[in-house]
Amino acid sequence: MTDYRLRDGATLVLRVDDGPWQTLTFDPDTVPDATAEDGELRATGEQLVAAFDGVDGVSADVDPDGALVLATEGTGESTVLEVDPTASTAAAALGLGAGGPVAVSGHGPGSAVLTGGAGPYPLPPGAAMSVQVDSRSRRKVTFDDQDGPWSAEDVAARINRQLRRAVARATGDGHVRLTSPTQGVGSRLAVTPPAADVPDAAAVLGFTGDAALSDPYRTAPARLVCRPAASTTVLENLTSAPVELQLPTGRQVLPARGRLVVASGTAADGLLRRLVAQGTVRMSPERNS
Repeated sequence: MTDYRLRDGATLVLRVDDGPWQTLTFDPDTVPDATAEDGELRATGEQLVAAFDGVDGVSADVDPDGALVLATEGTGESTVLEVDPTASTAAAALGLGAGGPVAVSGHGPGSAVLTGGAGPYPLPPGAAMSVQVDSRSRRKVTFDDQDGPWSAEDVAARINRQLRRAVARATGDGHVRLTSPTQGVGSRLAVTPPAADVPDAAAVLGFTGDAALSDPYRTAPARLVCRPAASTTVLENLTSAPVELQLPTGRQVLPARGRLVVASGTAADGLLRRLVAQGTVRMSPERNS
């Protein structure tokens, strides 16, 4: 069994996948089974698990030794759990160190992810773009007139409503992030601009260039390209003496009454043509059986 001692009111600041920072407060309300004494809470890992019920995207459990274990609800290499130990007064008591953020990633195939630019976004009335999720058909997303710029939260809500699935959300630093619901092979996202006469929402939101396509687990079949053999010509020496040839490919000796196979392009050499005209050499196409 593992025991933890925390100050009453100590906090843990954490987030999942660059989402908004969430602050969890440890007190008798969130850890009702803890022992409270002199402004301090004493609790086991199992007792601390209850405090994480209200944290989005995070589950809590204990390992065989009773130590508290935090895990993301999502899985895969694209999932990240991050704790800010500097802003967390409970970090040291939970063994999470001090200094910069503590971050861990999931394992296994993740999902396609696209992150746009920072908001707010001055989207003109009628601005549009198309979003393709996995192998589904592209769907058009249109942004109607609104008073003032659009926030990342507003944009994410509009995308999810028009796609009829939750693929967009606002990050903690005000960007719009799209995440495919599929993990591994088949996970794909693509954002394309509208017709030329329609205001481009993709450009305003920052879904351009590398931020317009994510296909991290693209697969392709094994391919062998079969090309026809190069055309060749047979040179035959019709004399009883060797013939020295200065060909474009270098010096070659054609033995007496012998044969030599050369590329058909080489057979067009002027010297060979003269030897053929003299009756010294005969040329014929090579036959491949």
